[in-house]
Amino acid sequence: MKTFLSIDRGSSFTDFAVITSNDEILYTTFLPTRNWEDILSIHRSLKNKFSPDEILLTGSEKDMPEELNDHLHMVKEIDAIAFGGSFLSKKEKCIVVSMGTGTAVALFDSNNVKHISGTGVGGGTVTGLGMLINRMPDPIMLNHLALKGNPSSCNLTLSEIGYQNVGFLQGDITVSNFGSIKSSKEEDLSAAILTLVGETIGVIASLSAQLYNLKRDIVVIGNLSKSNYLRDTLVNVGKLYGTEFSFPDNPEYATAFGAVKSFFYNSP
Repeated sequence: MKTFLSIDRGSSFTDFAVITSNDEILYTTFLPTRNWEDILSIHRSLKNKFSPDEILLTGSEKDMPEELNDHLHMVKEIDAIAFGGSFLSKKEKCIVVSMGTGTAVALFDSNNVKHISGTGVGGGTVTGLGMLINRMPDPIMLNHLALKGNPSSCNLTLSEIGYQNVGFLQGDITVSNFGSIKSSKEEDLSAAILTLVGETIGVIASLSAQLYNLKRDIVVIGNLSKSNYLRDTLVNVGKLYGTEFSFPDNPEYATAFGAVKSFFYNSP
């Protein structure tokens, strides 16, 4: 049995996982930064504690210190995303949606990976719009407020322009995000922000799932996927498109786990 230390350096966060070749998760932690000095500190601590057989890095390697560069293996991020979603969901074939600072969509099919699509809409959008609109960049607080809000107080709906339905769309469906501002309450604005993000990602993921005939196998990972409001929004989008979203435990560490699974599978 081997032990792996996996580091996922994203655009906003850095996640760490220690996992064995028998899929036993020994330890997880994270940094709210991508600073190499902080990463090195955690790396040294975990290396001394667990004596890993292999050290892996996925995500950005720009300006990586020599101390790390000489002792680790790089894993392609899209491979880590796909393998991680499969690992947590226990699905051999699925669409994996990684909701990080932006959003990536990948196909996992019996250990084969394909990058399908993605969008710049994600956690960075939530943070940025939260700051600009609500003076509140904290996604956790935005989620709490959104659960008490009404996005239709800010969005233009189909019924507002005189339609009860168009095709498979019903009257309460969003026609234009932030297209009809009727409220300046923090709760309603927060709901509108998360609705914009959730609907955008949900449509892209649903169309990808339809394309590959995996309508019941969309796996959502990433730190943003822990938002209750976003989960509900994705489920509602799924009802429109006949797709189903699943939300495994430990979604924020999925890519770190996936780096191990990908490396283990692809190693000679």
